[in-house]
Amino acid sequence: MIQFVAALCLVLSLALPLYAAGTAFALARDAHLSGRHREAVVQLHAYLSAAPKDATAWMWLGASYYQLGEAEEAVAAFTRASALRPSAEALLWLGASYVRLGRYADAERVLRQASASSRPQTAQVARQWLRVIRGRRAPVLDERQDPAQYAYVVTWYNPALSAAQVDAVVRSVLFFSDRYGIDPRLVMSLVAVESGFHPTAQSSAGAYGLGQLMPATARSLGVNPADPVANIYGTVRYLRAQLDRFGGNEALALAAYNAGRGAVSRYGGIPPYNETQWYVVNVMALYRHLAGS
Repeated sequence: MIQFVAALCLVLSLALPLYAAGTAFALARDAHLSGRHREAVVQLHAYLSAAPKDATAWMWLGASYYQLGEAEEAVAAFTRASALRPSAEALLWLGASYVRLGRYADAERVLRQASASSRPQTAQVARQWLRVIRGRRAPVLDERQDPAQYAYVVTWYNPALSAAQVDAVVRSVLFFSDRYGIDPRLVMSLVAVESGFHPTAQSSAGAYGLGQLMPATARSLGVNPADPVANIYGTVRYLRAQLDRFGGNEALALAAYNAGRGAVSRYGGIPPYNETQWYVVNVMALYRHLAGS
């Protein structure tokens, strides 16, 4: 069974209530973000016994079960979340869980609905899952840093790129990752979530290019974000700076990349922003997948 976690590769901005640090929910969320998924399950069940209509918590419970490989339980949690607060994101996770169970007809049904989402990233990843169902090999990167493997990942996300463009992206990721001492699979995961390997991607906030560099960040790094090679250079340098600032903690570095280092310092950890929390989950989940775990 293909166990591809592309559904975790978009920013799931759920527009649901935020929770203050120190609550039972926040402790469970932090356990998940730290990779303590069994602990997160236990804490989320305790929390949901008192707040059974909290769709956000059901989503986190489903994500924790998904990471544990317990797809039946994940389906139940995502189904409950979808019933409480319908969303394309819940359908996307539900479809991913159905794939793990080999329930491809159910997966295709819900993923088709998700692919009609008004959120471009959600729709894009749903379409990628549909490709998995139809038999295209899901990407994995081993430790050899084989350019052909990396090229396959790039074209998986953006088949419209020319061979020369793919080659430039792959060589840039491998070169700058080696130069700054970062696992290139982490960089690939970040770029996949940020832009889906679209060099001209632009957010409503003005972030641009493969690594979605903000204009001020690009200026501070002295790079032209419209140049794909320069964009990857800036992305790797900026990620390296966050890793150095937060003691090599990848989750905190990713949170700082998304929300700013000031927010991470201010909250003493991953900020209680839904977008940032899911961003960290998604990048780290894809990173684990690409690394073959």
